[in-house]
Amino acid sequence: MKRIKDEMVAWIRDYFAKNGDKETKALIGISGGKDSSVVAAACVAALGKERVVGVMMPNGVQSDIADSKQLIEFLGIKSYEVNINDAYVGISNEIMRKTGGELTPQFKTNTPSRLRMATLYGVAAIIGNCRISNNGNLSECLMGYFTLWGDGAGDFAPLANLFVNDVINLGLELGLPEKFVKKAPSDGMCGKTDEENLGFTYADVERVARGKFDEVDPAVAQKIEQKIKGMSWKTKLLNLPKFVPSQKVLAIIDAQNDFIDGSMGVGVEKWNKAKKAIFDLVKGEDYDQIIFTKDWHPANHCSFKAQGGMWPNHCVQGEKGAEIDADFAHLQVRAMTLNKGMNNSVEEYGINVLQNLTNVKELHLVGLCYDYCVASCAKESAKAYPGVKIVIKKAGTVAIDENAQLDLEGLPISVE
Repeated sequence: MKRIKDEMVAWIRDYFAKNGDKETKALIGISGGKDSSVVAAACVAALGKERVVGVMMPNGVQSDIADSKQLIEFLGIKSYEVNINDAYVGISNEIMRKTGGELTPQFKTNTPSRLRMATLYGVAAIIGNCRISNNGNLSECLMGYFTLWGDGAGDFAPLANLFVNDVINLGLELGLPEKFVKKAPSDGMCGKTDEENLGFTYADVERVARGKFDEVDPAVAQKIEQKIKGMSWKTKLLNLPKFVPSQKVLAIIDAQNDFIDGSMGVGVEKWNKAKKAIFDLVKGEDYDQIIFTKDWHPANHCSFKAQGGMWPNHCVQGEKGAEIDADFAHLQVRAMTLNKGMNNSVEEYGINVLQNLTNVKELHLVGLCYDYCVASCAKESAKAYPGVKIVIKKAGTVAIDENAQLDLEGLPISVE
């Protein structure tokens, strides 16, 4: 977690250097919960306490506002307390009077959040030269558990790519006492914790998002998957500058039916052994991203024997042989797929698998086949990103020629 702390502090400094000046302040809505506490602590570490301002925004009486005040005192930052109750009551009464309707649960939940964000921008406009934090974490984002243009707004988002457990550990690494980071998350409006509202835990959300389905009750996992998919439209609207911790990526190369038991099959028994090793890696390594590659050939591809090539027809676009092993379907919650070999006149064993990612620190490669496409993808990625640690995990591969000796062209690629 020290690595993530150091990277986040550097990112905040860089963001303010590029989007402000030496006097620009971080303005943070302080709720008393773990997220705002950790963002405030990270900003203090990055900018110094003189450039961090906290704003408490109770809606009438806030039972736990003492937590916010204790955090502010602990960090030694300047703060304001702005009660939004008069604004909330005023706009509620005016809307009811004009529409003739009653306040709905959605109104009661989301309106205070939007008023709080308006308050932050109002404070910023008066004190001047501020950038406002978005304090949401990845677990909340995946669940759609934020208010659009309320707590989903802001100028920069330090926690947007960290799960709840990461936020807790980051807070401790930043030196916050446990009471500030181990408080049960709630929206502060409906009287329930987030997890009571959702019907499952954020720990289970992280497990499902990381592909660890065997650690979650199947019914709960299905519910979480459906929630993630159902909220994807909402999460796409959070187009803010976000801190991205350095990533560890697993590339699963060409795990397609034709390479398993089809026209170029290595054999089910060998593949099942390699596949078990892959699932063990996924379970043990906590990858941030999985990349699938697949051959996606036109029917007249130049590599096919009928076209003068050396291989039988395989992985033809749209055919069953081109499909990825169905056992990996669950991992697509946090995965992307890259197609290759689509140009019928170009033989293409490997591609740069990191082409759509940022801040990758380490890449592991597995899949089919070790001596062709796995090795080629490793080399293409190493050429494009010479600073990334690249490792072929041999137990998760099967070779066409088991005696093959890889020519890695002197590139910084290791085989384990």
